[in-house]
Amino acid sequence: MRYKIVLSYDGSDFCGWQSQPSGNSVQDAVERAAKNLFGQKVTVVGSGRTDAGVHALGQVAHFDSAKALPISNVVGGLNAYLPKTVRVLSACEASASFDARKSAKRKTYMYLMYTGDVYPVLDGRAVNVGDSFDVDAVNAAAQAIVGEHDFSTFMASNGGAKTFVRTVYSARAEVNGRFIAFYITANGFLYNMVRIIVAQLMRVGKGENVDMRELIEKRDRSYAKDIAPASGLYLHDVVYGD
Repeated sequence: MRYKIVLSYDGSDFCGWQSQPSGNSVQDAVERAAKNLFGQKVTVVGSGRTDAGVHALGQVAHFDSAKALPISNVVGGLNAYLPKTVRVLSACEASASFDARKSAKRKTYMYLMYTGDVYPVLDGRAVNVGDSFDVDAVNAAAQAIVGEHDFSTFMASNGGAKTFVRTVYSARAEVNGRFIAFYITANGFLYNMVRIIVAQLMRVGKGENVDMRELIEKRDRSYAKDIAPASGLYLHDVVYGD
């Protein structure tokens, strides 16, 4: 039986999603919980690999098990064995052809910022951008990245991508009180692409003259060396099918 699950996690204390020899990844935590619940070793496949310190509000994963459990027991059962910083939000039975990574059509990441004084409770979960941050300028600059482009300027080294072309469907910043959430939706992302884009947009918000269209055309990471901290990044949701 193939199960599809949706997870949320605080990545502050994890080395990322991908399983590591240290056993301190989100994937490792979920696989241990599944083994305890189903009584057998399972391999959990995520929709994508989030880096160390990156969070998720809607990570999607799948795993197979020879033992079938009622869906109503899967969410509570997995959460009983997971650390409090990882929660399974929902579960359902999936077809054998469903693949959490390969079947994904689009993903949305959110980058969370806040203005004003540093609030200790948000340490590791949002990034302070100061009082004078021009959200309108950010939204204007972000429109340059919408569409199909070669995003090699915004990819960190050792990404391993075979092609650098991705389609960004939307990119926008929204204000909620002292919080600013930047959302970007695409059919896929290069290694550290969102954090590098956000770093350039942060410069725009702080009054610097950054031409995002020109940076895309450069196709050269040396023109966009900055990278935003991992602590503000969240995998927001993953969409499948039409």
